[in-house]
Amino acid sequence: MVLPLDNLSRDPEQEYFADGLTEALITTLAKIGELRVVSRTSSMLYKGVRKPLREIARELEVDTVVEGTVLRAGDRVRITAQLIDPMKETHLWAESYDRPLRDILDLQADVARAIAHEIQIKLTPQEQAQLAQAHPVDPEAYEAYLKGRYHWIKRSREGHVRACQYFQQAITEDPASAPAYAGLADAVAIIALWGLLPPDEGCGKARGLAQKAIDLDHSLAEAHTSLAWARFHYDYDFTTAEKEFERAIELNPRYAVAHHWFGMCLAMMGRYEEGWVRDRPLQRS
Repeated sequence: MVLPLDNLSRDPEQEYFADGLTEALITTLAKIGELRVVSRTSSMLYKGVRKPLREIARELEVDTVVEGTVLRAGDRVRITAQLIDPMKETHLWAESYDRPLRDILDLQADVARAIAHEIQIKLTPQEQAQLAQAHPVDPEAYEAYLKGRYHWIKRSREGHVRACQYFQQAITEDPASAPAYAGLADAVAIIALWGLLPPDEGCGKARGLAQKAIDLDHSLAEAHTSLAWARFHYDYDFTTAEKEFERAIELNPRYAVAHHWFGMCLAMMGRYEEGWVRDRPLQRS
């Protein structure tokens, strides 16, 4: 599992950055098929919690733990990561990475490759290709996207409104940012389901935003999840929604939102047992 990265700046305004990089690292590691990676939902339960690593490992049934720190200084990011055997309380590997923010995806790929090497997992050619696909990002767009997800996860009216603003800012800074389109789709969809926007401006708009995200990056699990949610609630197209959820989970088996929303949609179709099974990775992953 990846414990929440510690924000070395101690500036509360930078928490979004540490949380966002934690989630991004979890997502990158989850692309390695032989790794069982604890989801962000479970990992974040231990944010700020001071427990023996042995106890955390027992609770989540994991063999190794990644913990580390992140420090943002201007346009540079420094991440220190450690791989630990929690039962023996020994360090297996530790490394520091210092890169420009625009190379943050490449940094995450480097960490994932190093961890796989240390625990003696051989990457498949497909996994090697996925990690090698890391590309430079627009720093301002990426930062706005992280802020958007940080506020979206708060699941509050104010949080979703601010999330929309940040996702839109990310799109303005980088019109080719697929994650930003998916994020905006998620935000407007939830606001509409809460009755704060009419359907056309909520899930109707989310459908187009999600499709745009897929057009930009068809391998993005978040985009397929966003489209599935919108097609289910706006078009009542259950068949397409199910296919999109399945595709999202195939692309990222540890994407908790996909499992959770898929489970909810199955339950709404009266497929309660399937819905419960789909939601289980939130509890055990």
